[in-house]
Amino acid sequence: MELTLSDLSIEPTIYLIPECEIPEDVADCLRDDFDEIFQNQLDGWNRVRETWPPNRSYEMFCRWFDYSFHSVLLDLG
Repeated sequence: MELTLSDLSIEPTIYLIPECEIPEDVADCLRDDFDEIFQNQLDGWNRVRETWPPNRSYEMFCRWFDYSFHSVLLDLG
């Protein structure tokens, strides 16, 4: 089964990052952790690492992924 962008956006992955107050802080956190997120997402789509793009940069990450920032997360569990 081939994944489409529509398939992938049905249930996006949520990552918790350190507390941020302004969008620039979010971008700084992403710069620190983008490679781990990138690899995690690629692994969810295709486990054959040899087919992954070899030169994954922060700029490529920003072209491939959209993100939204939410300052509040409530765990009702």
